[in-house]
Amino acid sequence: MQLRRRRTRPLKKPSTIPDALKRRKPSSGRGGWKNNLLKGLIVFFVIVDVVLIVSAVHQCEKSPVSLPGTTEPQADQRKILQVEVLNGCGVSGVAHKFTDVLRARGVDVVKTDNYKELDVEKFNMPKTLVVDRKGNMLNAVHVADLLGMDSQRVVQEINEALLVDATVIIGQDFRKLRAWQDMEK
Repeated sequence: MQLRRRRTRPLKKPSTIPDALKRRKPSSGRGGWKNNLLKGLIVFFVIVDVVLIVSAVHQCEKSPVSLPGTTEPQADQRKILQVEVLNGCGVSGVAHKFTDVLRARGVDVVKTDNYKELDVEKFNMPKTLVVDRKGNMLNAVHVADLLGMDSQRVVQEINEALLVDATVIIGQDFRKLRAWQDMEK
């Protein structure tokens, strides 16, 4: 019987690299710097989302939404009223004087002209009128109050193409208006 030799493996040489310099594989339980970075980014974005949500809620509380059918105009609407003043009485310079009065009282007068009906100048308006152009009668009533007019002289004739909130048509009764009387003093 022949003896078979067993093959033996050669012994590994001992490593000459110190343990401190050997690369370690990241353990699957606790992550390395990549996992920490990912966790940090998630926390950062959660904080940003919370700040944005709180800011949006705070903005919604500041600016109330006007519901249909409410009767009280918001103060912001009164600050940006845009009005045109038209001379319908035929007295020269009256529309410009009323423009100055309205501007002094915080109204944005965007146009001053003669009153025309079907492209013909018309100077026989007996009474001064305020015409609502946007569908918000309260704004037109506010303009009438500024001129010292009765709110019964406010009419509604919606015309979005004019790009104004109201039109003031100065009539032949302009001398009876409180605003005119205040100017004469």
